Amino acid sequence: MLNIDIKDLLLKIAHDNDLVSFKKIYFLYYERLLKLACSFVKSTEVSEEIVDDVFVKIWSNRAKLTGVNNLTVYLYVAVKNKAVNYNLASRITCVDIESVSFELKDVNGSVEDILITDELAKIINYTIQRLPEECKIVFKLVKEDGLKYRKVAEILNISVKTVEYHMNNALKTIAAAISASPDRHKKTIKKASSN
Repeated sequence: MLNIDIKDLLLKIAHDNDLVSFKKIYFLYYERLLKLACSFVKSTEVSEEIVDDVFVKIWSNRAKLTGVNNLTVYLYVAVKNKAVNYNLASRITCVDIESVSFELKDVNGSVEDILITDELAKIINYTIQRLPEECKIVFKLVKEDGLKYRKVAEILNISVKTVEYHMNNALKTIAAAISASPDRHKKTIKKASSN
């Protein structure tokens, strides 16, 4: 959905109390926001409550939505802040991102190539799960959610240089894990990168 479409939806919500437009925004962002909340709190149930609370607050304050310049950042920051506040209130300090994963595109090739690609994806996913927590969150926001470094920095209240550091760390760690894997994975990577 284009920014213009989102702006139009926000205007309809703010000026016309348009519930249909609100539902469109809700369903457009819900899964991504739920994954983000889950990265801060371990409970899916609590994460669902956090995301729902954010949307209830948005609906309650819908007249102010015309002042929102970037809805994606606004929603991510709201969910992050609510999740952090929940952790502080309940004294939970753990962060778990089980939903972060890396998918390789389909490989046009033999069954062996597909199996090798699947093994490679498992190595990558295992490595991602073992990254430091903030590094995992940054990697998830950039690679899974497709956010720019600047937006990730804004959401997590860190500098763009810190985002770059975490991404470089994540990519070096993943590359090292792939290098340590059997030689056939290296051949697959070379084959895929030469296409």
